[in-house]
Amino acid sequence: MLWNPTGHYGRSGFVGMTKKNKMQQPDGKRKTPQIQHSNQNKDKPEQQIIVIDGSTIGNFASGRAKGLVVPGFQVPLEDLEADAVDHEGYCDTSIPAVLDSIISFLFSEPPAPKYTKQIVRDMYDMTYEALDRLRHIVHRYEIDCEWVESGSVEASIHSIEEEQGENENAEGSDKTAFLSAEQVNEIMGIPEKNCKNLYQGGEYDPGCAGVNPLELTLGLADAAESLGVKIFEYTKAARIERNRDDNDATAATEYVPPKGRFNLVTTEGQVVRCDHVVLCTGAENISNKLSRRLAYSFVPIYTWMAATAELREECPLKDGVVDSVIAKNLTGSANSAKTSGHEADSLTKKPAPMCGDDHVSLNYWRRTPTLVQKKFKRNEDNEGRILFGSLADTYPFPKWLISWRLRYALTEVYPQLRDVKFDHVWGGKLAFPLNSMPLIGRDTDYDDNTQEDIDGMNKYSGGGVWYATGFAGHGIVPTAMAGSVLANAILGIPDYSLDEINNVSHHQRWQLFHEYFPPSPWNGSPVSRAGAGSLLLVYNLWDWLGKRGVPLPPLPKLW
Repeated sequence: MLWNPTGHYGRSGFVGMTKKNKMQQPDGKRKTPQIQHSNQNKDKPEQQIIVIDGSTIGNFASGRAKGLVVPGFQVPLEDLEADAVDHEGYCDTSIPAVLDSIISFLFSEPPAPKYTKQIVRDMYDMTYEALDRLRHIVHRYEIDCEWVESGSVEASIHSIEEEQGENENAEGSDKTAFLSAEQVNEIMGIPEKNCKNLYQGGEYDPGCAGVNPLELTLGLADAAESLGVKIFEYTKAARIERNRDDNDATAATEYVPPKGRFNLVTTEGQVVRCDHVVLCTGAENISNKLSRRLAYSFVPIYTWMAATAELREECPLKDGVVDSVIAKNLTGSANSAKTSGHEADSLTKKPAPMCGDDHVSLNYWRRTPTLVQKKFKRNEDNEGRILFGSLADTYPFPKWLISWRLRYALTEVYPQLRDVKFDHVWGGKLAFPLNSMPLIGRDTDYDDNTQEDIDGMNKYSGGGVWYATGFAGHGIVPTAMAGSVLANAILGIPDYSLDEINNVSHHQRWQLFHEYFPPSPWNGSPVSRAGAGSLLLVYNLWDWLGKRGVPLPPLPKLW
């Protein structure tokens, strides 16, 4: 994303174009509206934003990361708090902490400062605000994205204590409910006769939702275009250059606009002049000509999904079951477990929840939504498919092997579905930083010492290169949060207070991510994939043996 406070561009927003069809989308692709300039103050045109995409908008939003709209990050809050410097018995021996120490030693860079429990709680709170904001945007712009307020169930394969009531430190909304193994099986539709005690318990968060991530992405793009943002697809960025003082930085043959702080050069040689650049990348390799800080900051991890054939009434996930189970839990009535069909219909039928578990190569699944808008004539009947995702690989494997492994994982949860066919199998890469926390911040390699600093903010709003990536497959809500905090950074809006515990001044929220969870200078390349794959293999083996009752010592936390 390129942000230009001056509002000046060359033809179609780009300097150095010689043909009108440059940067244009193929027929049938997105249409780019004309930006409306303000006539009230011609000397200071309104701010302008353009987005360039190396492929198409939504190309990497295929739903391989389940479409779960849930606050938080890949790393659970309790794990982050356990690594906080003010946690009782603090001793960070997780894999990321060990790697961070080794890499800091090798590259002679100081490790990231230790955070407090309040810091990570504040970061988690930001995602709850972002979820509410995303709901508002979907409603305001009438984005038809199959948004279903279904809640989510996260089951655990590990032994857990029975907990009653609410745990104020637990990840989830205020109404999060802890579930016994029997309740988890009932909500997920795992028959008792087939149940092999895979799950030992879990929790239900009613504040989560399900969504079609591709339709959400396209809807957000439409909303942005309606506000004057210009989007250019099939446009790959090659490098970022600081603007020079002379007038021959571009090959423009017509109008040369005032300079921005940066020139972003595409692979086709076009130049975009702007004051701010926001790198919102996926799991593809990032050239060090764009950002040396991001070039080796994460490892690509492949994950996969399958859509079963239509199950209809045989689908194990049912509407209204959550209401029945939670009602039983609140009343403590054993008799309410046997609710008749008529009584079940009288309940408020909350849609079947999104489901997941805590395997290292976690499983996640949902039923295809049935209560959606009919604008595009989709899902007019209840197909009852299961969208099931799993696996974590560092290399792509043949489709037949992926299908076999997905079927094995599905059958482990639902033995009754062992003969169900997969109609579709798909997947792709996710960007996993070494600590599995999102990378949000500012590339200080592009900073200089000439920017004015007032209250620690104006030097940032004057221009710079920013980044938001590495969401580790947990990106729908955190990406919305990242967009908000970086917009505040660019506009110079203070949105955070002082960190009194650490005696550090943080005027803006992005600084928390930038300081406490910075990009790693090295991901282990050229053996990063092999190394990460070996670690995953060991941890998956530990999961497999643990489910079979083999007593094993605990491994260090993977994140």
